[in-house]
Amino acid sequence: MAERKKPSGAQYRKRKVEQQREQEKQKGSLLKFICRQDSTKEDSNGGQIPTDMEAEEISNVVDNDNVMMSETLSYSTVPVSHADNGQLNNSLEEHVQQASEEKTDNVIPQDPALWPLLINHNTRAIIVERGPQQIKDISFPNDKNNRKFSVFHYLRKLPNGEELCRSWLLYSVLKDSVFCFCCKLFSMKAIGISSLTHTGSSDWKNKAAILSSHEKSPEHLQNYQKWKELHQRLQRDSTIDAEILRKMKNEEKYWQQILKRLLALVRVLGEQNLAFRGTNEALYSANNGNFLKFVQYLAIFDPLMNEHLRKISNKDLHTHYLGKDIQNELIQLLGNAIKKEIIQTANAMKYFSIVLDGTPDCSHVEQMTIIIRFVKVDSLKKEFSIKEHFLGFVPLKKTT
Repeated sequence: MAERKKPSGAQYRKRKVEQQREQEKQKGSLLKFICRQDSTKEDSNGGQIPTDMEAEEISNVVDNDNVMMSETLSYSTVPVSHADNGQLNNSLEEHVQQASEEKTDNVIPQDPALWPLLINHNTRAIIVERGPQQIKDISFPNDKNNRKFSVFHYLRKLPNGEELCRSWLLYSVLKDSVFCFCCKLFSMKAIGISSLTHTGSSDWKNKAAILSSHEKSPEHLQNYQKWKELHQRLQRDSTIDAEILRKMKNEEKYWQQILKRLLALVRVLGEQNLAFRGTNEALYSANNGNFLKFVQYLAIFDPLMNEHLRKISNKDLHTHYLGKDIQNELIQLLGNAIKKEIIQTANAMKYFSIVLDGTPDCSHVEQMTIIIRFVKVDSLKKEFSIKEHFLGFVPLKKTT
């Protein structure tokens, strides 16, 4: 079998001209659903709005797939013609209105004609998770050759007589054409293997041959496989984003457990009035202080802390939360929490007093101590007690 050759520049230009001609043919295709009248209609405010203006707005919307639906467009006020194409089902108008509202509300629409040409990963994942929505419950309009789409195109008949569902085939109400679901989402080429990829196909006369050729093409088979693989990963929650998020959650949980242990250790050392730091700040070294020494002994019985110290020793971690800066920060956080609790308790009591006293420190700076004293009443036990708490030092710049 001969290898496919890359088209020349002239062939690309010829193909582009054909695509432009196809777009010109489809221009105003939605007008077949509109009954244009010479008379004018009154809007809800009592003004006169010509019907031709509404038809022009709809034509402009259909002419450009990537243009947002006009805010002044209202399908509910435009009459549907039943004389040109027979009795149209009322659901057709509902599908058109739904596609317009979804586009206006900045929601990914159901109609593939409104999907952007370049689809990012997040949009692709949302559409794949939602799945293809095949339209079957409407009366499809006839084209100028009195041909139309049929729901039988959704089925593929095998040589042995069996029928398979073409789940990848989508019908666009806005363009009266069909698209390939997987090729529209996963094709990386600006020019697809057929019009089913980007622009949509409305050649109803040769539709059976077009569908058969498209579904057998290598590019369609690759895109179909990508679609199913992404769908399975979304169902198993095993996409790349989900895997990254899962790792982030595990990392967050790991550090939360480490910090809980360090906070408990800071609380114990503070309650016992023990010094934190020593002359050395290295793990498993002499005179490295009570904080690191307690961490080492905790690792003997705690697997999580043992693993944490192993990573530090092997230099697998650059941030370990065992240095002097994090020790001071943990002390400050606990001190603020305790002070907040003391003040809230004192505010809830009826009787309290504040004791102030000043004394110089070794650097001859006057330090004022703040002590709060209040009567704590236990209403359940009907008991009361006097509590006294030290809140801190305040340096004084001037004394009298």
